[in-house]
Amino acid sequence: MKVTAKMIAEELGISTATVDRVLNNRKGVSGKTIKRVKEKAAELGYKPNTAAKFLATQKRTEIAFILPVVPEYFWDEIEAEVKKAAKVYEDFGFSVYVHRVDTCKKDTQINYIKKIIDKNPYDALVISPHDAEPYINVINEGVNKGIPIFTLNNDVPQSKRISYVGGDYYHAGFLAAELICLFSKKLNDIVIIKEDEDFYQMTNKEKGFRDYFYNNDIDVNIHVLSIPSTAVKSKLSEEWKKRTLYSADAIYVANGILGNVAEFLFHNYDEGHKILIGHDMSEKVYKFLNNNVIKSVICQDPSSQAMITVKNVFEYLVLGERNEKSETIIKLEIVTKANSKYYINF
Repeated sequence: MKVTAKMIAEELGISTATVDRVLNNRKGVSGKTIKRVKEKAAELGYKPNTAAKFLATQKRTEIAFILPVVPEYFWDEIEAEVKKAAKVYEDFGFSVYVHRVDTCKKDTQINYIKKIIDKNPYDALVISPHDAEPYINVINEGVNKGIPIFTLNNDVPQSKRISYVGGDYYHAGFLAAELICLFSKKLNDIVIIKEDEDFYQMTNKEKGFRDYFYNNDIDVNIHVLSIPSTAVKSKLSEEWKKRTLYSADAIYVANGILGNVAEFLFHNYDEGHKILIGHDMSEKVYKFLNNNVIKSVICQDPSSQAMITVKNVFEYLVLGERNEKSETIIKLEIVTKANSKYYINF
């Protein structure tokens, strides 16, 4: 049964108008009465009608999502899902604005966030930071100025950010190593392909990957190829990298270029025995997964990340809910040729 102001008034023996003033934070009520009304409302399980409150006040809540540009297939899906999720709350005056900012050039994203914080046109920011430690100060600056900041897909755990929604990258790397071992009986040389910067996400994936072999006493040679997402073809074509890939028994692509690496292997090597593992689904990844160039993909549901983040921001700003849980870790999902059709979104 829905608890109303009239029910609270009857319980306390006071007028409905007085209860209504308390519940809507209007003046003209003594402190003692305010305390009684709020305690009784909590006891009865009263929940405010947020839609009605918005219609009465016409207060709008505007949120900026600052998302990367590449890999496009991943962030395009996140952007679409953010806008879709926000429509659920638009009757409450809740609006989102998506900014796509290049993260390949160092400090570009940080400077963009600083400008928004200085102008302060939004009620909150959701960012997907390129790294962790370099973003601590800018996040703390925004929060200290009264701007709630949330992180999506990549975290800055040492900052004052309100909450994080995304993957556990240490366990993502650990799982990638386990999959490689399940697919291959004999392993001598393994290649990790990663970005050319040791930022938070890459560092954690590589640590998890290496720890799997260390924890299980598996002796392998692990080679690292640093290949930025902006120069895939030219970097892969370097002779020493071609030789390293050729001699590898397995390849783990820790950044967003799995489809490009699969295409390169397909056109340059005849043998199909290499174990190729990576992250996230795209049209190209789906193609090479289904012709057996890629053995498996680890996904972390971009739609859930977007939906949960929008919900968290809405509840924090509009409903005033302060959930003590500071992070929501999206489960890792193993995709193979057999179930890949359930993960396509293009």
